[in-house]
Amino acid sequence: MSWVDELRRLLGRMKKESPGGISCQAAVDRLFEWLDGELDDPELAAQVGTHLETCARCYPRLAFERSFREALERVADGEKTPDELRTRILESLESEGFSGS
Repeated sequence: MSWVDELRRLLGRMKKESPGGISCQAAVDRLFEWLDGELDDPELAAQVGTHLETCARCYPRLAFERSFREALERVADGEKTPDELRTRILESLESEGFSGS
């Protein structure tokens, strides 16, 4: 068996198996509880974490939610948006037809 065939076989198995032993839907349903450390069952927490951290379909959602929470924390801490970024955002909005008023 060539390395290409072996890679195809492994990728095929990965598609059939759910990381952490749970489905994408089950992991995403518990995403916020997991992020907040509110899953009381350590085994379930480990399964959800393994799935979210290793699943190619679910990881982008996890990364987004983490980034979003970090942004909210910065705002809550009173961190101001850099002027250059603010200007770029406003220019982009105006170019799409949004007005500043």
